[in-house]
Amino acid sequence: MRYQDIAWSAFRVLFGLYFLLATVMVLVKFGGHHPPESVAEAAHFTLALDATGFMTPLLIASFLVAGVAVLFNRTAPVGLIILGPSVLVIACFHWFLTGKYVWGTIWPVWYLLLVWRYWPVFARLWARQPA
Repeated sequence: MRYQDIAWSAFRVLFGLYFLLATVMVLVKFGGHHPPESVAEAAHFTLALDATGFMTPLLIASFLVAGVAVLFNRTAPVGLIILGPSVLVIACFHWFLTGKYVWGTIWPVWYLLLVWRYWPVFARLWARQPA
């Protein structure tokens, strides 16, 4: 195995572990609710998500499934597909509500680098099949 492959594997596993560990933290430390936010607009947004009664469990389930999928090379593209909308929402949340531009930029860049790595797999989704 080349060093480049090891680096990409570590990059992928760290991405998946973040979503797993963040989910466990939300479940254990915050009782299944979003962590408290210091910015009023962000707090209103997360309280609204919690108030729906289905968004937070849906996010928790998708983060768990996608986080586990990203840990393994074979299922990483499926995990990335599941995480796509959430990564966009996380980025916009930090860009527009919390003002944490660097933190909001890390996630889409990391996500896009992993998508680029698995681009041959995703390219098959748009390939025309003979009739």
